[in-house]
Amino acid sequence: MRELVWVFIGGGLGSICRYAITILLKETDSLYPWPTLLANAIGSLLIGVLADQLMRSTSVQSANALFWIIGFCGGLTTFSAFALENLTLFRASSGISLLIYASLTYFVCLGMVVLGTSLSKLIF
Repeated sequence: MRELVWVFIGGGLGSICRYAITILLKETDSLYPWPTLLANAIGSLLIGVLADQLMRSTSVQSANALFWIIGFCGGLTTFSAFALENLTLFRASSGISLLIYASLTYFVCLGMVVLGTSLSKLIF
């Protein structure tokens, strides 16, 4: 039961941060949902650093991993919103817009995880 509480609290805080990003980057007339991309990129960077650090010294089930990786990063990253936005882009515009946004999100976030693990090794 304690594990669920850690995930719940971390997820709530991550979701609040994701909402704050949306408020800070108020919707523009841009076709692309940039706040979602930024939340996914930040979350991917954080999960890279955290996974590298936490997996070295603790198990995946530790309170730190549950709070930060599963909870906070899970609440911050927005792949469910990403999927819905992809469907919206597909319905509203050409398939090329969907392809550009989906590819950009995938490669930026993958790169941020790699960068996060590399930064973690340099910093810690």
